[in-house]
Amino acid sequence: MSHNMGNTSELERLKREFLEYTEVEKGRALKTIENYDHYLSVFLKHTEIKNPKDITDEVVREFRMWLNRQSTGNNRQTGETMSKKTQNYYLIALRAFLKYLARREIASMPSERIELAKV
Repeated sequence: MSHNMGNTSELERLKREFLEYTEVEKGRALKTIENYDHYLSVFLKHTEIKNPKDITDEVVREFRMWLNRQSTGNNRQTGETMSKKTQNYYLIALRAFLKYLARREIASMPSERIELAKV
């Protein structure tokens, strides 16, 4: 067993490589990288997926439902949920990650199957 990444899933490793690629190859701002890291970490934590081939339409649909039902930090009393615009940030990060996987010929859900919410 490798001692350096015993607990790291394949998707966690690919996420890290994607973030490095996005910073170095795509020249994205550090803030964008931090945001992508956050959005993808939430996706991976919520779905508990470890392998890219397990990202399916059903998994993404369930994640979208979960996002849509999240109350926002300041609005728990009013019951306001996450805005469609904010939900789209998660989907944009996921779509960029899926495009990266396809570019590397790693089997996963096609990025074009993710449609953004109407805002």
